[in-house]
Amino acid sequence: MDKIFEAKEYLLKFYAKYSRYVDMGFRFIMALLTFLFISNHVGFLEVLANPTVTIGLSLICAFLPMTMTVVIAIVIVLVQFYTLAPGVAIVSGLMLLIMFVLYFRFTPGNSVVLLLTPVSFMLKIPVLVPLVFGLIGGPVCAVPVAFGVLVYYMITYVKSYATVIETVASTGTMSQITTYMQQLFSSKEMWLVMISFTICLLLVYNIRRMSVDYAWEVASVVGIFVNLILMTFGHIMLDVKVDYVDLVVGSLIALLIALLLKVFVFSVDYSRSEYLQFEDDEYYYYVKAIPKVSMTVREKTVKKINIRQETEAIDSETVKKALDESNAKEMKETAEERKKRQKQEDSEIQRLIEEELNK
Repeated sequence: MDKIFEAKEYLLKFYAKYSRYVDMGFRFIMALLTFLFISNHVGFLEVLANPTVTIGLSLICAFLPMTMTVVIAIVIVLVQFYTLAPGVAIVSGLMLLIMFVLYFRFTPGNSVVLLLTPVSFMLKIPVLVPLVFGLIGGPVCAVPVAFGVLVYYMITYVKSYATVIETVASTGTMSQITTYMQQLFSSKEMWLVMISFTICLLLVYNIRRMSVDYAWEVASVVGIFVNLILMTFGHIMLDVKVDYVDLVVGSLIALLIALLLKVFVFSVDYSRSEYLQFEDDEYYYYVKAIPKVSMTVREKTVKKINIRQETEAIDSETVKKALDESNAKEMKETAEERKKRQKQEDSEIQRLIEEELNK
């Protein structure tokens, strides 16, 4: 677990240093996946479905806000629809315009939710979007999730019934509009998924805000379980086609991603929780304090050793030591000679005194 937290700290430092380039890379990947999804499903106009054009537009979107990616994607979808049937393009354009004006015009920060929803369907993990934005977002994210589901089924319907739409096109624009609206809004699967995702997001959001231990983990598991129950109910009661293999596998992958996200966004140590109580003139306050888990990344230091310098240092130390020993020896010998000379002088003085006394 320590390795995971060290990796988290390293990634946070890396993002803080290169956030501009990371954001550009994220916008490029989101644009590329969105345009690939559109090209694979409604690539009626070959020019816009060309891989070179797709990559070029993605590179341009990397330097633009996410809202502009949504606008470009909408334009591409409408052009593709118009190539197939003008009536379908008119109705879709009105619906997308209403969505954009009523919501994304005032909350452009949630534009990524609209892009992620069709992409998550393409990657077979659609429940990931309501699960993640229930954890890190709020109830307002349910609106772009619902719009994203509508856009996904709008595109898949045109792909599945392209032949029927072309046949109806010969009878007039109004026939196209009527047939398209009836088939799209009578889709039980679309309404089931939309309601299921909304309930999942709101449930996850409310559980993860509760002051209980492991609220994020509980919210993630409950959200996945409720989505499975609702989809199974729709299959049994509404006769909606459900691929249980994709549903279960996608749910497990979404759960793992949500738990990994929790490590980076909400890593706390429940074993050191504290309960505090204080008051003022009007209220009593009961507070639960949970410390965050943080770990300092150990920085590796490399010491360079110069062999020549080390050898010179060793030689100088040896010479110095030898000189010190020589000086000490000389000082020792000098002291002995001085002592001997002093003794001789004392002996000579004693002899002279004795001679004087004998006289």
